[in-house]
Amino acid sequence: MLLCLGASGCITSPTWDYGKTAEAKESSLGPCPNGMIDDGEDGDSQIIKVDERDGYWFTSVDEVGSEIQPKGDFKMAEGGPEGSKHAARATGKTAATGQSIYVVLGFGLTSSKVPYDARPAKGVRFWAKGPARIRLKVPDVNTAPEGDRCSDCYNDFGVDLDLSDRWERYTIPFDKMGQSPGWGDRAPRINEDQLFAIQFLFGSPDKEFEYWVDNIEFVGCEADSK
Repeated sequence: MLLCLGASGCITSPTWDYGKTAEAKESSLGPCPNGMIDDGEDGDSQIIKVDERDGYWFTSVDEVGSEIQPKGDFKMAEGGPEGSKHAARATGKTAATGQSIYVVLGFGLTSSKVPYDARPAKGVRFWAKGPARIRLKVPDVNTAPEGDRCSDCYNDFGVDLDLSDRWERYTIPFDKMGQSPGWGDRAPRINEDQLFAIQFLFGSPDKEFEYWVDNIEFVGCEADSK
């Protein structure tokens, strides 16, 4: 973003200081009982088993040559925001050309094809670090193939975020999530009572990437403070 201030000239503002990313850093929602989905501290690939959540972390990649690590058996990396010993980390390089270039770091909310009811939560909060432009995606019954409703699937509700090179906290209310324009089956809103997963997608072509996420939780069961 270019900000010009008359005789003072122009200042280039980092992309993570404005738009949806700035809103996500400024938003705040109250806690939820058993809201923490995973903090990575046990170091394994399963999210915290509580409130009928028992899914696993995974990575996935396109079919046009992108690469991602970890691949196969998922392992947490050492590191995280202050006070954290482990976090989820994705590294690699995306393909230079091809249709539908992407890599995904994420986890299922359950270990079956049964969706998870996230109510009365009003959104998702997590810590993340790049630098990278990612998309938070939350597949639900209308956008995931497991829901048996979509024919042109995978256009999940979510938001695009520009991560800086330092750990920062992001809060995304469900009612602020939208679908990407121009493709996929459309739905009026996310169905937070029938969610399948939470995913963090990187889709810039021909780029080396590294991004981290940690302390993912459902929030908003209590009164929001902003």
